[in-house]
Amino acid sequence: MIWNSDTWQVHKARKGDPRALEVLLARHRPRVEGMLRRLTGNATETEDLLQETVVIAYEKLDQWKGRGAFSTWLCGIAFRQYGTLRRQQKNLPTTLLEESFEPAAPLSDPFALLSQVEAQDALEAAIAQLPEYYRSVFVLIRVEGFRYKEVAELLEIPLGTVQSRLGTATRLLYAKLAPLITHETACEGGCPTTKGTPHAL
Repeated sequence: MIWNSDTWQVHKARKGDPRALEVLLARHRPRVEGMLRRLTGNATETEDLLQETVVIAYEKLDQWKGRGAFSTWLCGIAFRQYGTLRRQQKNLPTTLLEESFEPAAPLSDPFALLSQVEAQDALEAAIAQLPEYYRSVFVLIRVEGFRYKEVAELLEIPLGTVQSRLGTATRLLYAKLAPLITHETACEGGCPTTKGTPHAL
């Protein structure tokens, strides 16, 4: 076990210090909450899952061995709770994106697109519209930094399926964001804009 600030707080929490657990959860709440928000697209579900994650983390604190980041361990708990919720829901929302789109441009990284158009809201909206099985893989790997093997274990799917879903998710996001790049390029010479109004998707 590598000793750092998180490890020390976990050690104190295991010894019965309630303040230590509060510090840990406050420190890592933004990452866990952000992941759940992107996965669910629903504030109420996000908050409910966040509370469930806190309870389970408290109950299973002894299971964290310190071999990975504490925030990653928390995200794993949160994602499993999210998976349980989704299995209980019979009708998932349909996607607004076309899965058959193949980008012609050489740039296929949605985050690179984001840096060009500076449209965080556009990327968040596009992620929310991905089918759940693509969105989960994309959020876990590209946003939260999970390794492919970790995602395969979390989702209980082959490694090749993880890679395939990530590739499809990237293409779908490119399909949604590429028009913004086209608009920005066309307007480099100066296009009329309405201040405060985002580009239409």
